[in-house]
Amino acid sequence: MKNSVQITQFEKFSPISYLDYKLTSWGRMLCDTENKESYTSNYAVIYRNENIDEIIKETEEYYDSRNIVPKIFNRCGSVELDILKPYFIKHEYAIREFDMEFMALDANSIKNKIAEKSEIKIISNVLEGQEYSLATEQDNGETYGVKLLNKQLASGSKMFFAYDEFKKPVSMALAEKYNNVVYISDVYTTPSQRRKGCGMAVVNNLIQHYDNSLIYLYTDNPDAASIYRKLGFSGESLSSWWAVKGSLPEWCTE
Repeated sequence: MKNSVQITQFEKFSPISYLDYKLTSWGRMLCDTENKESYTSNYAVIYRNENIDEIIKETEEYYDSRNIVPKIFNRCGSVELDILKPYFIKHEYAIREFDMEFMALDANSIKNKIAEKSEIKIISNVLEGQEYSLATEQDNGETYGVKLLNKQLASGSKMFFAYDEFKKPVSMALAEKYNNVVYISDVYTTPSQRRKGCGMAVVNNLIQHYDNSLIYLYTDNPDAASIYRKLGFSGESLSSWWAVKGSLPEWCTE
C-alpha cells in the first residue's frame, strides 16, 4: 500500500500516553494495569526476526509481573506468522488466524462532501450518559472498552457520534491522531440503525474534520469495507493473527 511505511512508523513509535508501554530493540509492549481485561490495551508486537525465544521470554516476564496474560498481536510491519508460529507452539501460545482489510485514505484527495442525514457531534471529554451506554453496547455490556476510550479521550483523541431523530446516539467512531496520521477504531452502529447511513455519516464527518491527514483503519467486516470504499478508502487484504499464552479467551473466538 502506498502509505504503509508511514503507517508502520505511526504504529511503532506514536507516543501512547494513555498506556504504560515499553519500546525495545525488537518491538513494543503495551500495558494497562488498571484495565487488564482490555485486549486492545495489553499486547506485544514483534518487529525484528532475531532471538525469538528471548523475545517471547521477555514478553512473558513483562506481563506476568503485572498479572496479565501474555499476548502477541500482528500489526502493520510485524514479523510474519509463518516465522513466529513454531516459536508460539513451542511456548504454548494459542493462535487465532483471520482475514481483514487494511484500508487507508489520503484525506487531501477528497473533493466531494457526502450529504449527511444524521446529526453529528464531536466529543473530546469523558463519555457518560447515552454515549457511554452506546460504547458499552459495542462490548456486550462489558466496560473494558469504554475505559480505554475514556483514556484515549483524556489524552487528546476525539469521538464522533451520529444521533437519531430522538437525539439518541446510534453510531460512533474514535479518531486517534499523531502528527499527520489518524487511526480510526471503535466504529460501531447499534443494530436497529444499520444500513441507514449513520456509520457512513460518522466516518465522513471524521474525514472532513481531519482534512489534511493520512487516515487508516482495519476491518474484518465486508459490509463496512464497502462503506469505506464509497468514502474513498483503498484497501488490501491482510492475513492477521493473535497469539495468546495458553488457550484462546472468549473474545478471541467470536
